[in-house]
Amino acid sequence: FKKITAFFLLVFCFSFLSANFSLAQCTEGSASAGNICFPNPLSYNTVDGILGALLIHLQGIIVVIAMVFLVVGALLYIFSAGDDGRMKTAKGAIYAAVIGLAIGIAAPSFLKEIYDILGRSTAEETLINSAPSLATIALKVLNFLLSIVGVAAIIMLAAAGIAYMTAAGNEGQIETAKKMTKWSIVGIAVALGALVIVKQVAS
Repeated sequence: FKKITAFFLLVFCFSFLSANFSLAQCTEGSASAGNICFPNPLSYNTVDGILGALLIHLQGIIVVIAMVFLVVGALLYIFSAGDDGRMKTAKGAIYAAVIGLAIGIAAPSFLKEIYDILGRSTAEETLINSAPSLATIALKVLNFLLSIVGVAAIIMLAAAGIAYMTAAGNEGQIETAKKMTKWSIVGIAVALGALVIVKQVAS
């Protein structure tokens, strides 16, 4: 009963304030009889602007905290001395820091996707409006991973060539070089196939 009473009192107070106070932009002569005009104390006129500014500051805090935990995880690895418990703790710290950093950075993109789904649009330039879409982020990550695959494949092919040249008839080393060449080519084919499939599905 107390909660219901408090709820109705809150609604009544809000209705009274809405009916008797004007929170619009104040100009000279805008206050009329029966109305009190309050100037906007904030630098933003919309909730989007306030959320955008809040997200910017929160992202800065998230980046700093993530870097701290990444360093803590690295230190735990260094001082683990092969201890499984410390290595597990280090992996957990690094994993959690990376996941938290990714979520914090992608938060405006998630909000933008929700806005697009709900058909919400605003002309004001905010962090949410200027955020890249999730599809754009995914394609950038894919291109980054493909560049890593290309560099790794070139390194492995070069290593296979060196192993061939220095084999000197050693059958084991020749077989290892063949496997390195084979799986490097397979890796490149899989990566390029994934790129083609993703772009076809996206289009």
